[in-house]
Amino acid sequence: GRVVALGGRLDDFTAELTETFAEPGSQWQYVSIDTHVIGMVVRGATGRSVPELLSEKVIAPLGLEHAPYYIVDGSGTAFVLGGLNMTTRDYARFGQMFAQGGEWNGKQVVPADWVTASTNPTAPTAEGQIGYGYQWWIPVGAAEGEYMARGIYGQYIYVDTARDVVIATNAADRKFREAG
Repeated sequence: GRVVALGGRLDDFTAELTETFAEPGSQWQYVSIDTHVIGMVVRGATGRSVPELLSEKVIAPLGLEHAPYYIVDGSGTAFVLGGLNMTTRDYARFGQMFAQGGEWNGKQVVPADWVTASTNPTAPTAEGQIGYGYQWWIPVGAAEGEYMARGIYGQYIYVDTARDVVIATNAADRKFREAG
């Protein structure tokens, strides 16, 4: 937060990180900066910004009601670890597209095999704890096809494909990290 507040580049901060909390592959723990690294890799591989790619590949096909708002660092690079702001209805539209196997209005927006792979609990989380796929959380005791996206302070997209349910919420819960 300090780097960004002072106009710094999140990429520079990320590249300077050298300390680890465990040997690679020995323990899983969600770390937001890892998601930013994914964005750095995508930008490096494509030569395009994440908002540009997301707009072309996902947002335009979904026909969102309002353009997303991105939080950016001092160089104007959009965060990937958070900071994608959309209306609740547009978050729900994104969730519905995933619930439909990546399809929206007859067009395959996200490959169906990616939807399946990304929403399965593949991270080695502790027994009895929330599961994690590829950027999706899987609730404890979830049935197949039940998963969610969650943002800090209470933004959620909950998907239950078996029941054909998608629930999206936006919130400002400053006690998000507290139990209960």
